[in-house]
Amino acid sequence: MRSLPMWGILSAGLLSLSIAAAAQSVGPRPAGRLHSVKLGMAPVVAGGFHVSGEKLWSPASRSAWVVTPQLYYGPVSNFTSDLSEGQQDRVRGYGLDVQHRIYLGEETTGVEGFYIAYGPSYQHFRLAFQSRSWAPELGANGLTYYEYRLRPQTEVIDRYGVCAVIGTQTFLPGTPLFVDAFLGIGLRKASSRSTVNGTRYTSGMSDYGHEGSYIPLGFRIGAAW
Repeated sequence: MRSLPMWGILSAGLLSLSIAAAAQSVGPRPAGRLHSVKLGMAPVVAGGFHVSGEKLWSPASRSAWVVTPQLYYGPVSNFTSDLSEGQQDRVRGYGLDVQHRIYLGEETTGVEGFYIAYGPSYQHFRLAFQSRSWAPELGANGLTYYEYRLRPQTEVIDRYGVCAVIGTQTFLPGTPLFVDAFLGIGLRKASSRSTVNGTRYTSGMSDYGHEGSYIPLGFRIGAAW
């Protein structure tokens, strides 16, 4: 229940962004670069690879769609999670983020300048780790015993979210290359299924199973045409 006021505030913010989009999209402006592709740098520390594709609605529009498929694969680091007792945690997963981006200012040309953006996301993670648990073991005498020891375990996480961000996309002089940086606020809801009791990956905002409010913060590099 404590998250309801935050959801209300964010919903009102998204409605305001939609109204702003309609106002910003009116009127012609110079044609510029309409498409771009970019690589997210921050997710790499969590074993994530985020590649975003962006397309302006039209040459005269300041609105664009940004679609970001996500892939996760590799070892889990202490930077994102509290590792299990075995210290050999690994992650596999995928996700999708879709945003409506609105470029601001009369001088904006193509996919460049300050912007606001908002949209939903979905992520699916499968974590493999080691933890102690009871399980039946076949003894040398042919009898079955229950033994408590370190064993391979798994945790599966599904996470849904929504966020709103402000940012800027700036081109390197004389090139189609750019940097894209953003900061915002968001909310996430996660569900988890594990072979042992409890959840292992909810220690902080950068963890795979974190839910509640969070601060989306990112840096991307890319090219436009």
